[in-house]
Amino acid sequence: MSMVRFILVVSNMPPLLAGLLALIYFKKFDERLFSFKLFLLFNSIIQIAQLILSILKRNNLFLFHIDVPVEFALLLHFYYSFLKPYLDKKIFFTLTFLFITLSVVNSIFIQHIGSPNSYALIAEAIVLIILAIFAFIVLLDPRSGMNKTPIGKTVGLINIGIFVNFSTTLLISYFSNYLIHQSDKNIANYIWVYYDLAAVLMYSCFIAAIRKDVKQK
Repeated sequence: MSMVRFILVVSNMPPLLAGLLALIYFKKFDERLFSFKLFLLFNSIIQIAQLILSILKRNNLFLFHIDVPVEFALLLHFYYSFLKPYLDKKIFFTLTFLFITLSVVNSIFIQHIGSPNSYALIAEAIVLIILAIFAFIVLLDPRSGMNKTPIGKTVGLINIGIFVNFSTTLLISYFSNYLIHQSDKNIANYIWVYYDLAAVLMYSCFIAAIRKDVKQK
């Protein structure tokens, strides 16, 4: 097994570990983290499917067309659960409806399911980066009081992971169609290595957040 392929396989471990911890401690999570728990469990299933298809050397890009809209809806609800005192719920519901609708249209009419679904990934990254920045402002604002609460510290770790991952992968998603179709196989593999490393950083923050939340119980 080449080093690149080894990294691609090993990078699946943090998401799977985070999903396992979410399953083990499902009932111990703060209720405001319910959608975050579902996100971890859902992504674990996607990661297992991606890993199996990768080992079998089958195209697994169609999984992005399933993963992205569900991931977006769950993470958006996670932000809504603690940002709802500061933002109108109509914003979250409207964003969710529009994103899922546009994702379905994109997958059917614009980007074939065998492609990386980069348009939806770009839109997801932009919205989540904006929400993450807003969340940082709320978490650090003394008037919110969240920076002094246990749940505030847990959410802070999750928010850092989301911001780092989607900021890092935004350009990768933007250029993925061109790079994958125009470059040789080795370049395409390195693209996914950087994509997976960004995800590893995110899930490392998630695992730390889970441990912190469980210890507070």
